[in-house]
Amino acid sequence: MFKGSILKKTVFVVMVVAILYFGILNLFFSQIMKENVKKKQLNNIQTYVNYVAKELYDIEEDEQAMKNVSYMVRSLSKTTAYDFAIVNMYGKVILESSNTAGNNHNFNIKQYNEPCIIDDEDEGTLGGLFDSPGYTIIGEALCQKEPAYLVLVHGHMSAIEEETDGILIWMNTAGIFAIILLLIFGITISRKYVKNINMLIKLTVDYTNGNYDERLEQQIEDEQQRLADSIYLLGEKTKGIIEYQKNFVANVSHDFRSPLTSIKGYTGAIKDGTIPYEKQDKYLDIILFEADRLTGLTQNLLRLNEFDSKGIKLELSEFNICEMIKKAARTFEATCASKNLKIRLILAEREIWVKADQSKIQQVIHNLIDNAVKFSNEESYIQITVSEKDWKVFISVKDFGIGIPQEAQAQIWERFYKTDLSRGKDKKGTGLGLSIVKQIINAHKENITVDSTVGEGTEFKFSLQRVNKPKTT
Repeated sequence: MFKGSILKKTVFVVMVVAILYFGILNLFFSQIMKENVKKKQLNNIQTYVNYVAKELYDIEEDEQAMKNVSYMVRSLSKTTAYDFAIVNMYGKVILESSNTAGNNHNFNIKQYNEPCIIDDEDEGTLGGLFDSPGYTIIGEALCQKEPAYLVLVHGHMSAIEEETDGILIWMNTAGIFAIILLLIFGITISRKYVKNINMLIKLTVDYTNGNYDERLEQQIEDEQQRLADSIYLLGEKTKGIIEYQKNFVANVSHDFRSPLTSIKGYTGAIKDGTIPYEKQDKYLDIILFEADRLTGLTQNLLRLNEFDSKGIKLELSEFNICEMIKKAARTFEATCASKNLKIRLILAEREIWVKADQSKIQQVIHNLIDNAVKFSNEESYIQITVSEKDWKVFISVKDFGIGIPQEAQAQIWERFYKTDLSRGKDKKGTGLGLSIVKQIINAHKENITVDSTVGEGTEFKFSLQRVNKPKTT
């Protein structure tokens, strides 16, 4: 009948609600209503008993007085649908509004000789005094402060059942309309949700098939729109990952192919004698150079893979960043000498202590100095500055070399990225160094920035958390 499990579940839930409503209403609540109607009628009956007893107060059994009472009682019986009877203390019925029993009926005064409520259905009509079973209240009317009459007011069981049935019919009718409205509303909402879910399913299928630019045909609402937005984001992320994977494979293939081609070509030429013995050292150096490139590339790839899979685990310690920079600078003395470069250190103090992962920050500084040496012009210098502000330490590595184009500065952190200017200068680089630097600094929850002008040079600047110098004992 209905397509989709949500529609079926909606109809099922509405039917269960309907069954529970009508079942509870007609099986349980009807008894409660019947008791409430009965209590209400008994309260009304008691009021009329008291009213008639008051009218009979101190009235002797004379004809005119009883006519007046009889007229009043019959009027009350017509307007209230209750039956009234007056019995003297000898058990003789002197007035009965329905005339069912007649005035010759004798009432069992010994059994009912005091005010009481008779609500036992088995006693029914009180020995035929009333024409149908019901509930009766008996009260006394006094004459000269002595009981003179019993006043009986009788409510019919059928009246209670009719009033109860009327309430039930009204509530059942209202329930039917409410259930119909609930069913219509539920089906309408369910169809809307099913339609939206089907659009989301189609969207995910499109993304599975690689159509990441697909969007929903129309705007949806609430949580489903947030789900759609999440799917859009997932598609964009997936598209980016796929593009990255393609570029990654292409870059890795290129960076591996070039040194492997050189190694294979030169080793083959040495083996078959194409390269004479006296020239072999030159080409063996090239082979070693290319092997070093492959080793560096492999190590960087393994390091980045470890960062991606496990995250960067930091082993934090407190150390003197100035001393670390001095040691790092000394390791580049030979390389700098070959290009007539100088390294200038501008340190705010002799000792500036930071809290960081010492080995990883050492790698950051090494990579930045290495880049500065590669891209510096000959007979220039590299400036390394350490400054403080509040509880931050700022380390700057600045060269006066070829610089980085403005449009390329946002991409230098990407893996394998090399600017056109750097390709001629950096024969041994893998394009992974700055990506590693960026991840290490981010893992410390710090920032690194680049400021560069083509033909003037480049400055990298990053921050670390400053700590007080430890006290010596």
